[in-house]
Amino acid sequence: MDNLKRSLFCALDFKDPGDAHKLIEKVKKYIDGVKVGLEFFLANGPIEVIKLKKYGLPIFLDLKLHDIPNTVSEAVKSVMKIKPDLLSVHITGGRQMLKEVASLKKRPKIVGISMLTSLEKQDLNQMGINLSPENYVKKLAKIAIKLRLDGIVSSAREAKLIRSICPQEFIIITPGIRLDSKNLADQKRVTTPKHAIENGASMLIVGRPIIKSKNPGNVAKKIKNIIENI
Repeated sequence: MDNLKRSLFCALDFKDPGDAHKLIEKVKKYIDGVKVGLEFFLANGPIEVIKLKKYGLPIFLDLKLHDIPNTVSEAVKSVMKIKPDLLSVHITGGRQMLKEVASLKKRPKIVGISMLTSLEKQDLNQMGINLSPENYVKKLAKIAIKLRLDGIVSSAREAKLIRSICPQEFIIITPGIRLDSKNLADQKRVTTPKHAIENGASMLIVGRPIIKSKNPGNVAKKIKNIIENI
């Protein structure tokens, strides 16, 4: 888990754990880890996440925790029983929340959620944030770095900017990866594997391009080859 440079994590966007296991069997040779989000976690709970450990793949538990400092701190302590390798919290939870989580002993790597890939400038403006996505994410990245989080989750469009201001070991995780840049679905700030890595991403999260494929193994292999040969 120390070296996440150019790694590929497959998003297990399933409610049925059987579907998740079937997919892992097809792609495990080509991926570096799995991402477990709210859909899987809320449908199945910690026990099914623990069962995924049998594959020997790092687990990114993407719960996007966001609450008052004590609640999030205690939630992270509860999650530590699962022993995920990475866990996500919202940077907008504030300085004290992040500080308490970062200070916990024997915690997983904590990565901060910046701006969801489903949002764009218009959405920020509607929330009263008069910044471009780039400047907004940059501000959040500086907070994450200052409070000693281990990394950030961001669109690859902001990855180059983040890489220019962060320590070398800082993890930049990019969801919203599509092989076909025209296939945007419900995400707006998306990009290709090649562009994400060239912009400085450490870890790519890929879900639907693999899950919806008739041959998930081939798609995972193709993405892995792309990011290894840049």
